[in-house]
Amino acid sequence: MRFAAAAAIALTCILLAWLAAPAGEGTTTRPAFQPNPKLADLADNTVMDLGAFTWERPAGEGAIGSVTDYSGMTNDPHNHRILLFGGGHATTFTDAIYAFTFPDLTWRCLYTPTPAKLYKKDNMDRGFWKAGETGDYPRPVGRHTYDLLAVPDDRQELLLLMNGGGPSSVAPGIGYWGGAAGRYDFKTGRWTMLPKTPFGGYGGVAEYDPLSKQVVGTLGQVVDAYDPADGKVTPIARNISDRLKVSGYSGTMVYFPPDKRMYVIPADKKVWILDLDRTDLARSKIVVPTVKGTCPAGECGFAYDAANHVIGGGVKNNRFYVFDPARMEWTSQEMQGGKPGTMTFHCIAYDPVNNVYVFLAGRRTWAYRYKAVQHGGADASRPAAGSGTSSNSSGTVLKSGWTRGTSPGSGPWPTAGIRAPRESLTIPTASSSG
Repeated sequence: MRFAAAAAIALTCILLAWLAAPAGEGTTTRPAFQPNPKLADLADNTVMDLGAFTWERPAGEGAIGSVTDYSGMTNDPHNHRILLFGGGHATTFTDAIYAFTFPDLTWRCLYTPTPAKLYKKDNMDRGFWKAGETGDYPRPVGRHTYDLLAVPDDRQELLLLMNGGGPSSVAPGIGYWGGAAGRYDFKTGRWTMLPKTPFGGYGGVAEYDPLSKQVVGTLGQVVDAYDPADGKVTPIARNISDRLKVSGYSGTMVYFPPDKRMYVIPADKKVWILDLDRTDLARSKIVVPTVKGTCPAGECGFAYDAANHVIGGGVKNNRFYVFDPARMEWTSQEMQGGKPGTMTFHCIAYDPVNNVYVFLAGRRTWAYRYKAVQHGGADASRPAAGSGTSSNSSGTVLKSGWTRGTSPGSGPWPTAGIRAPRESLTIPTASSSG
């Protein structure tokens, strides 16, 4: 019976991995990755300690800070792994990508980091090391990455969207430096410099939009779209803090497939929604919803749960926090199976193959399952392409690509497998604007 239950969970996880790729969005064909048997029996609301977080420090650098400082990680669906890049100001200048792989549940470098003896001004070009002892160059100097890493679903590459960094004792003589963004090609193993992103500063947040194939982000008073193919910037909104009292500072932006919106969760946890008009980005709307429940303020990360269609993370004092866009509500629960404490900066990602979150806390790696599959519809996470229109209670035009139906245990939810007609959708709203 135990084997049968584990096999059923494994089969469900494989299905989830397929479902996590939104339909009609130019996704590439990927291998059928297998769940790790060690994670198969993980119960609901249970955390598993996967061991100490270890990372290869650059030779000669000394024990200064960590690659996780003010930094984050992201899921790589093409290779079934989680990628971490970071460090920077007042900490390590490592230029390596660190990968967590699921077959062995361990971390490793994708290449050997540049040794500290080469941390010289004349070896830096726009925030990239020009040369090193082994491997291909240029490579981006370690920097705070916040929520500024992304892997497009249709291209095998890591996007590094943070532009520059600041001084550290590991590199005397190098002060604050601007620089380029970057792209790491999984096939060639090489970095390419990209034009600066408009949101790639301290505390910026960004998310890849699988429909427009652009990166959407916010920093300070602005919201912009950035095309990584050519560096073109399309303005979306200005003066957002002055007009709407919203910010993305040191938070997370999460794409939510059921309604095709971006949900922004800043450090102060005052959630707002970016409702993109992909035919004319300048007509996109910012919605400030009325939210029930609370999540404690603090710099942390969140990710979309493809099994349960919620946004989860924000681990603090052994509690896991969940934002449910269907209910506009925060909930939390104390995790069972271990005491990870509080998560490390933005270091969390969700893996649909195993239906687990992977996060760092207390210098250890943890896996956490919120719930087993709750929404049985085969296309529940694959809304129909295109979008209808609807109005909120304030009369501001919003976009909606799905029809509210009923799913067991979930309340209102998209009707699986049915192309959504245009209809009214009410969201409790404090304010909204273009």
